[in-house]
Amino acid sequence: MRRPNTVIEDARVLTADFLPKRMAHRNSQITEIKRNLEPVLENSSSRNMLLYGPPGTGKTTMAGYVVDELKKHSSNVVSGSVNCWRYPSRFKVYYNLLQDFGVNLIHRTGTPTDELVDRFRAKVGEQPSIVILDEVDQIEDERILYDFARESSIALIMIANKGTALYDFDDRIRSSLEGTQDVRFPAYTKEQLVDILEDRVKWGLRDNAVDDSTLHRISSRADGDARIAINALRIAAERAETEDLEEITPDIMDKALPEAEKENKSKSIEQLNPHQKALYDIIEEEGEVKPGKLYQEYKEKVEDPKVKRTVRKYLSKMDHYRLIVSEGEGRWRTYKLQN
Repeated sequence: MRRPNTVIEDARVLTADFLPKRMAHRNSQITEIKRNLEPVLENSSSRNMLLYGPPGTGKTTMAGYVVDELKKHSSNVVSGSVNCWRYPSRFKVYYNLLQDFGVNLIHRTGTPTDELVDRFRAKVGEQPSIVILDEVDQIEDERILYDFARESSIALIMIANKGTALYDFDDRIRSSLEGTQDVRFPAYTKEQLVDILEDRVKWGLRDNAVDDSTLHRISSRADGDARIAINALRIAAERAETEDLEEITPDIMDKALPEAEKENKSKSIEQLNPHQKALYDIIEEEGEVKPGKLYQEYKEKVEDPKVKRTVRKYLSKMDHYRLIVSEGEGRWRTYKLQN
């Protein structure tokens, strides 16, 4: 017979990807995204957006939330989302978007990208469409952005860590995206993270399962990252269940926090493409390495190595996700793994 839960009321609420009933401390961002997307309901052109901020600040969650709410008011609107860090190629971007749009595809070896582009254009020509490009600065083929910007029926939401994410793109691409609305997502304060956790506790845990001091303990360690804070709460709750306790003790939370940080890091490593993983492995092997040596070893390790500009972009992304640390400038710069 299954033992009844002692701590967890609704496990779904304790996942970082869960969309809660209340989006705490992001009202201005939600309002801005909603305002820019509303013309879609009238089949009018909307304003492109760049949502930017550190990891774990709600960019992807808020974009998905507003789009879902918008679609409740119109059955004609379709939407699709692609993580360009995981799927950076032109083929994969179009393939994933078409799948989200409900277009049935058979992934055949040798399927030309142009065939997907034609089907995509036919689809967005039929009805208003919202496209979310997460980690947009990792996209390999900039032509995609040019194509999307020219389609008046597409509302384009781009997501990145930095407000300068579009600066490195070709002049023609940046020109096509002129007028893009920037929406900043600052890191959460400790107090804001406590509020977020209190909502998860209210909907996901049993009464008196955790006290306020423990929530403050999580928030102090999460460094403004809601994903780490929420995952730490989940891991602690699961451990309390395993130990048949009726509350999350400070000792359990102290053990859960490094596990949440490790879990977050593991998920980021899983997202690395083969070239990024090769760079990560070299830095791990070397302990500390300068850019010149790193690039030389990278070229020897992979087939069809990327140019230095692309490699610098990869390293910057890994730095933002706290996988590596860069120190110094120019010839004195070094890379090592984040502790």
